Formats: sequence, structure tokens, C-alpha cells
Amino acid sequence: MHFALAGVDANPISLILWGIFVGYVFTSVGAAGGILAGVGHMSIFGLKNANMVKPMNQILTLVSPIVGTPLYLREKRIVVPTAVVLGLGGIVGALLGSTLSSSLLKEMKTFQPYFGMVTLGISLRIAYECTAKFINGQKQVTAANKLFAAKVKELKAAGKMNDLKEIGVNFQKIGLQNTFTFAGQEFKYNTIMVFFTGLIVAVISASLGVGGGFLLVPFMTSVMGFPMYIVAGTSVLSILVSSSTSILNYLSMGSSLDLQFLAFELVGVAIGTVVAARVSKYINARYMKMFLAVVLFYIGLKYVLPLVGISI
Repeated sequence: MHFALAGVDANPISLILWGIFVGYVFTSVGAAGGILAGVGHMSIFGLKNANMVKPMNQILTLVSPIVGTPLYLREKRIVVPTAVVLGLGGIVGALLGSTLSSSLLKEMKTFQPYFGMVTLGISLRIAYECTAKFINGQKQVTAANKLFAAKVKELKAAGKMNDLKEIGVNFQKIGLQNTFTFAGQEFKYNTIMVFFTGLIVAVISASLGVGGGFLLVPFMTSVMGFPMYIVAGTSVLSILVSSSTSILNYLSMGSSLDLQFLAFELVGVAIGTVVAARVSKYINARYMKMFLAVVLFYIGLKYVLPLVGISI
């Protein structure tokens, strides 16, 4: 099938299958969905317009935030003040990142090496998260996750899932220094640090045309020490804000979208998101991350090595 605006021929089934893979990875790992979307657009399906690829990548990563945000809010698994501050920083960063990228990285020959260098960094970070050192350093996070999971199981068995919100995020103090509890554990963070983190993450993610989960998730788990149960919800809400800002800014600067091409991919992403929600709990997350780290490392090298005259 020919997609005139994208300027490529592609099998719709292939688009759906790739979308399923992207949706599954993004939902189960919480990161790299935009990177994989970009790889599909550039290397598998052959799109040549960098400023078309960027917003199309981000549109694919919006499926999970749009579907997940209302659910996370209902279960009180979003640190709303944190997400709002990240989002405010994200709006500024998304405008800056997309504007600079649209002019400075409009050609594939300049965009792909940049994309590759960031992808290499992500692969190394994901590989580090698989090490015993990292896992052992997440004791408080693990404790909160286990307490929450045990309580959910208990409430589900008793038919009292409506009580879940009682052990969710509850704020004790809001200001420059914030304090909240989750599953009986207390957590603190600084508002200014969160704002500038949102700004920096959005600059990078908007310039790449990705969601930013690959930076937000490790920041909230490793630096802020948040449990994954609330990291997922908090990050998707802020990604929803920053990515929407970036997409709209790309479009305002003249970027175009092949909506027919995107439609097939979005069907796949939606399917992948549902599949991941149902089966990811049966798959060892560490093995999934190790596999993803290897794939991303290869992708990064593929885009970076041509700078020194090597291709793989």
C-alpha cells in the first residue's frame, strides 16, 4: 500500500504488528516506546522527513498516557503535584526542544546520529537497572511496592477494591519541600528540582520526538526514590502534557503527518498496550529489560557508527 504523504510503500499488517511491539514494550517497561517508534519509521518503513518522524513518534507514545491517566488517578497512583510541576517544566522544555530540533535537526543525516547517541545512553541505563547493585539499592521502593501489592490482593479477595484509594498517594505537605505517603511509606522531594527536571527531559524528548519516559522513570525511581506503582502514573500524566505541546508546536512550524499511516500503527499500539497489561506480569521484567538493552545498543550503534565511516 502506498502512503503518499509519508512517501513510502508499506504493508498495513506490518504497521499493525510493529505498533503492537511498540505498545507492548512501552507499557510493560515504561520506556523506549518513542525510540522504537522512531526506529520503525526511519529504518523499517523508510520515512525520509525527520520533522515528520518526530511528531509521529510522539503520537504513538500518547496512547498509553491517554488510556492510563484516568485509571491511575482513580486508584490514587499519581503524585498529582509532582506531575503538574513536571508538566509545567515540560511545556517550556517541549517548546524549546521542538523549535530547536525543527531547524537544527531537520535532515536525517544530522538527526539520526543524535538519535543514536541518546539511544546508546538509554541502553546503558536499562542495562544498569538489571544489575544487582541497582536492584539492591531500591530497598525502600521495593518495600512500598510489596506492601501495596499485598494490600491490593487483600482488598480484591475481600471485594473491597474501592478502599484502594485509602492506601494510595496522600499528601502531608505541599510547597517547595513536599511530603506524601504511599502504602504506609513516607516520601519527600523538592519542587524546584522537579520543575527543572521536567524542563530538561522535555527538551531532549521533544528534540528526539519521543515521550521521555526513558528519563523520567529512572529519575523518579533512582533520584526521588518513588515506588514504580506511582512512577508509572506520575510519568504518563507529565508525558501527556509535554508530548502534546511538542506535537502541536511541530505542526505549527509546518511539520506534516500521514494520518492513514499512523492509523494502522495506532491500532497496533492499542492492541500491544492491552496485551502488555494482561501478560507482562507473567514475564520476568529483568529479562525483558536485558533484551531491550541489547536491542537499543545495536540500534544506537547503527545510527552513530556511520559518523566514523562504519556501517552495521
